[in-house]
Amino acid sequence: MVIRNQRDRLLLAMVMVASEKGYEATTVADVIEEASVSRTTFYELFEDKLDCFLASYDASVDVFVSHIENAYATTEAPWPHRIHAGLAALVGILASLPAIAQMAVVEVTAAGPAARQRYRDALGRFTPFLDEGRAWSDFGMRLPVSTSRLAIGGAAALLFDHIRAGHAAELHEILPDIVFAVLMPFIGPLEAAEEMRREVTLPAD
Repeated sequence: MVIRNQRDRLLLAMVMVASEKGYEATTVADVIEEASVSRTTFYELFEDKLDCFLASYDASVDVFVSHIENAYATTEAPWPHRIHAGLAALVGILASLPAIAQMAVVEVTAAGPAARQRYRDALGRFTPFLDEGRAWSDFGMRLPVSTSRLAIGGAAALLFDHIRAGHAAELHEILPDIVFAVLMPFIGPLEAAEEMRREVTLPAD
């Protein structure tokens, strides 16, 4: 329990320091000071700064995916509505935790090749939700196999720009744009525009 508690404190400290100072400027000394944990304990739990950062990133992504899965699975509605609910859940959790949003969306791209690959792997965890859109779409079988990845890439770019500009807490402002970017390839611009204007009610956690 003590080891788990110390590990969790280090993960949270990495989030807080990296989001404030940036990954490159963050040092192990910064993290252990923020966590009030010894250097010896840090190296008992992690190989180095990158190892701790990636563990923090993985834990954050697990939280994001869990929120999306819950909203998507518990929304009894057609597929576009469920996607809208999942995206609203993602935007909501990112906006409520701006430090994690900064670390997981922006700083991960500055943490080197291993982190960028982890970021690409994380984006891939969202493709199954969109792949279901092929069955929903009237022209789904004619869509390129990369359609889901392209749609996710567009949404990720919108999130990145807004968070990097310091507006993580206001992500709800661009939710309609994200919904449109994700749904448009599957249902066309008219239906996607209609869906982006629809109000969604998320299930209670």
